[in-house]
Amino acid sequence: MKGEQATIIHINVTDFAAAVAIAKQPFLADTAFAIAKEGTSRRIIITPSRRAFEEGVRSGMPVATAIRLLPSLQLVPPDTVSYAKANAAIMKIALQYSPTIQEDSGGHVYLDVAGTSRLFGPSVDCAVRIRNEMHDQLSLEPAVAVSANKLVSKIGTRTIRPCGITQIRNGEEAAFLSRQDVSLLPGVGSSIGRLLSVAGIKEIGQIAALDDVQVVAFLGKRGLSLRDAARGLDFSTLDSHTLGQRRIFRRVDFAEPIGELDLLRAAIVSAFEDAGLSLRKDRLGCSIVKVSLSWSDGAFSEAFQRTKGQWVLDQELIVAGWSATTQAMNRRVRIVAFNLSLQGLSLAWKEPDLFVPEGPTKDERLQSAVDATRVRFGPAILTHAAAVFRV
Repeated sequence: MKGEQATIIHINVTDFAAAVAIAKQPFLADTAFAIAKEGTSRRIIITPSRRAFEEGVRSGMPVATAIRLLPSLQLVPPDTVSYAKANAAIMKIALQYSPTIQEDSGGHVYLDVAGTSRLFGPSVDCAVRIRNEMHDQLSLEPAVAVSANKLVSKIGTRTIRPCGITQIRNGEEAAFLSRQDVSLLPGVGSSIGRLLSVAGIKEIGQIAALDDVQVVAFLGKRGLSLRDAARGLDFSTLDSHTLGQRRIFRRVDFAEPIGELDLLRAAIVSAFEDAGLSLRKDRLGCSIVKVSLSWSDGAFSEAFQRTKGQWVLDQELIVAGWSATTQAMNRRVRIVAFNLSLQGLSLAWKEPDLFVPEGPTKDERLQSAVDATRVRFGPAILTHAAAVFRV
């Protein structure tokens, strides 16, 4: 990463919804509370306060579970108007220091201050000014990090949250990342975290040290992306669109028009797996899945699925995507192409896995169940039909 400039600033207001609530009602600072919708069945925790988090309350946890865990937990309804105002105020402050900004909402903003150093001095000075203005004007205490790319800056804010400031200098990225806990690496959710723990991998540097063969053998081909992230490699640029405007889009064109349902489903599954990987790389969830079919006679049809919660994992996206596909299949004409898009993007409530490690197949699970039954009750208890109906 030599030759790059440490000009990417990441602003991270930890537990954004809870932080905004405290800014509006300072007495909540000493209270264990959580943001949760009112009057809905099977409610979940949207954001716990820092005190509630310390007591074990987590985002995505059912409210009933959280209250059993912490009977004194105070529930606060979401205040979307205040969240929008806070995001706009953060952007107003950030835009004073750079026109190159990516807003991910929820108190997450990236700035590239490469072209403004003559006006405001070194990038770390800009970061200090931004942090101070957010504190003085908005009563928000962000974590702020400066480095050469978005990935390292993101990890930087995670190491110091809930608040503070840090700078990762050029050429020091590998040393900085190597001793950090693997849970701070974007893409390490509960599934991969358990897998790494079993293997004795606790620090990011241990993943970075793996060669291609070791990574593929341990994590599969998709693990290469995780290993590259562990090395601090990130070539993505800032996206100026707000998170609500962004889309994850994929298009598949068939070599020849198809009419076979199995071929279409295989292509849909593959496309949603690829889109899901992009979703999880940015720690996002989506609430809308849209599929558009292009027919051989030039017509097209489309349908979508929507959820009140979030879709993050491949299986969730595939089920929703295939449902939308079958709704759009209202004609008996061959299909030449399809588009899919993931919309309604928001920061994931829980850290999503960059990928879910491949587990046993359906046949393997069935075989395991059959073997366990035979061991318990004897080999003859279960057998194939072909073995019963002999000629």
